[in-house]
Amino acid sequence: MTIKTKLTSALGIQHPIVLAPMGNVAGGRLAASVSNAGGLGMIGVGYGDISWLKAELEIIKSSTNKPWGVGFITWSLTDEVFDFVMRYSPKVVMMSFGEISPWVDKIKAHNIPLICQVQSLAEALEVKKKGADFIVTQGSEAGGHGKSGRSTLSLTEEVIHHVPNTPIIAAGGIADGRSLAGVLSLGAQGASIGSRFYASNESLAHPKMKQQLLTHKAKDTIRTTVFDIIREIAWPEGYNGRAIVNPFISRWHGSEVELAQQVEHYQKTFFQAQHEVSLDSLIIWAGEGIDNINSIESAETIIENLISSAIYHYSID
Repeated sequence: MTIKTKLTSALGIQHPIVLAPMGNVAGGRLAASVSNAGGLGMIGVGYGDISWLKAELEIIKSSTNKPWGVGFITWSLTDEVFDFVMRYSPKVVMMSFGEISPWVDKIKAHNIPLICQVQSLAEALEVKKKGADFIVTQGSEAGGHGKSGRSTLSLTEEVIHHVPNTPIIAAGGIADGRSLAGVLSLGAQGASIGSRFYASNESLAHPKMKQQLLTHKAKDTIRTTVFDIIREIAWPEGYNGRAIVNPFISRWHGSEVELAQQVEHYQKTFFQAQHEVSLDSLIIWAGEGIDNINSIESAETIIENLISSAIYHYSID
């Protein structure tokens, strides 16, 4: 069973499913598994750890001959990281969170499509003007970094209306076939899915972290900046990240100024908690779609279930 769209035709993939390029989660094994199952596997470049990237890129190069890509955090990207990644010949590049102008010509020189992730219509119009081939409309339901504000459905519908000749990929809160069918029925040409693949066998997340997505609900998540503050990662103004609430978030969300003033005092304990996988302080990015995640399965099984369910709901709705 397949669902053909402009996205699948343009990229030579079987299903309109894109693996969200989650840093430290979407590595070579998961990306290859998604691509081998007919989706578009994406490696999350994150903040550009070259040694980590080398290992993960070599895994995907040796594990699939299907199309795959990489996702960059635009504001933190350097020439060194970009050039290193491009040596591995990804078939697609996604740029998220920042000004794309310095990178468009470099990407086009490799003769590959550029996907740009946006959180507003204004951003969509801007990246289209600058050369985006596909646009990901990320709603505030999404896990991980993004912006508070528009919901996935309303943003996607608006961008489809105002940017009619560019394939749109919806992102945020999509974790089952019904939600996939929903965004396709709006006119999206595919979906970028993160949390559902976070809870996959191939995900790089620790088993304890994956389990948290099964035992928590959307109401247990919140958009916050406290993890960026404690790690001293200077995200541009307006960005935050949706994560599962834990005691660390409960203590510091709403007291960000106080936390920033005492970062050095709390960092050692915080980073030790990450090393020990202590749930009291652990960063577990997760979107509102976790309401519909009930099992940890292979990426192939996840895609099969997404597509079969989407086809069913597509036919009855």
